[in-house]
Amino acid sequence: MTTIAHLTDFHLLEADHDRRRGVERWRLRFLSFGRPIDATQRRRRALAALVEARRSGADHLVLTGDLTEDGTPAQFEVLAAVLAESGWAPSRVTLVPGNHDAYAGGDAWARALRGCLRPFAATSGPGTAVSLPGVVVAAVSTAMTQPVTRSAGAIAARELSQVASLAAETRRSGDALVLAQHHSPLRHVIGVMQWLDGLINSADLMTLLHEHDHLHVIHGHTHREQDAPVRAGAPPRIFCAQALVDGPSPLRFYRVRHGRLLSERTRVWSGASAFAMA
Repeated sequence: MTTIAHLTDFHLLEADHDRRRGVERWRLRFLSFGRPIDATQRRRRALAALVEARRSGADHLVLTGDLTEDGTPAQFEVLAAVLAESGWAPSRVTLVPGNHDAYAGGDAWARALRGCLRPFAATSGPGTAVSLPGVVVAAVSTAMTQPVTRSAGAIAARELSQVASLAAETRRSGDALVLAQHHSPLRHVIGVMQWLDGLINSADLMTLLHEHDHLHVIHGHTHREQDAPVRAGAPPRIFCAQALVDGPSPLRFYRVRHGRLLSERTRVWSGASAFAMA
């Protein structure tokens, strides 16, 4: 039985962020509003969660975006270093970007995958997928160029087409298909919030979810754990984890059985209390 570990929303910082000036300093303070701007604690927390996920024996790890605070090269270097120190083999990890990972530039993620995150490009680049017993995990980017005052996401038309093709293939094979992405496919109740903070083309993805009962989504962005069905009264197929940067139980696990992704009870994270006392 395949087990997938899930972490999201690291919001990692570079060690010398206090040297920032001007617009870059303002951007960081704006994006970190309400959270301590402490690079050491965020790094320590990320490493502890990654190590615990590896020690669990999970077959694959999914990190669903906002891995950095604003997507600078130095922050991606911190992410690469933490991943290397955690002991996870790149072939067993899927990374996807969130809106925070693109604020320093729309091509920041692509540059990171060509640079310090290159070992993860085969499992985390646009259109990539990892085949595991009974399940295929596909990396989907929702990151887009936008000002820091907006936090929406969108999936490129080409990626949506690839998802549709992959859904058809896995439906024939009987495997579950799991999309790893940052934004939820569920719409905000308030229309303006959908434009400001939601997945712009969520309707297209929800259409695919309605067509394929073996299709699932693991996401981040909302900073809270949530399981949601595609149809009322049906088992959940859309899953979110708490944000690692501030959630007391950010580490989630799922198991695959008979073409379905099933969430396990969220485990109490041993690193949470240690972080709180640091």
